[in-house]
Amino acid sequence: MKGIVSASARITPQFYDLDPMDIVWHGNYARYFELARCAVMDLIGYGYKEMRASGFSWPIIDMHVRYFHPLALAQAADVTASIVEWEHRLKTLYVIRDATTGRKLTSGHTVQVAIDSATGQLQWETPAALREKLGPYLP
Repeated sequence: MKGIVSASARITPQFYDLDPMDIVWHGNYARYFELARCAVMDLIGYGYKEMRASGFSWPIIDMHVRYFHPLALAQAADVTASIVEWEHRLKTLYVIRDATTGRKLTSGHTVQVAIDSATGQLQWETPAALREKLGPYLP
């Protein structure tokens, strides 16, 4: 599935990211995905500050991770986030690749929904604020 817009973030796991087997603990991948998700949202001008100002929050309601090869201490990797769905929900795909070899290490996706911050109500349609930000990237 081709993304509407993508952005990447470089990560370099530190000692505190490791589990007892000396590889990155699986729970840290959500944090790595978040770094790339923030990069793509900032790219379109709809990061956390803009979300809050627009009157909506976007909680993650689903996350999937597929591990192909483990990340190790100080292994530089690039995490790419690509928005692939935006109508009725926001679906973002992620790929983590070794920065030197390009080898795919991990992939996954998250699904977010819009919640009206004032009422707490789920929005069944994508708010205009996000549609406007994605406009220049849509075919």
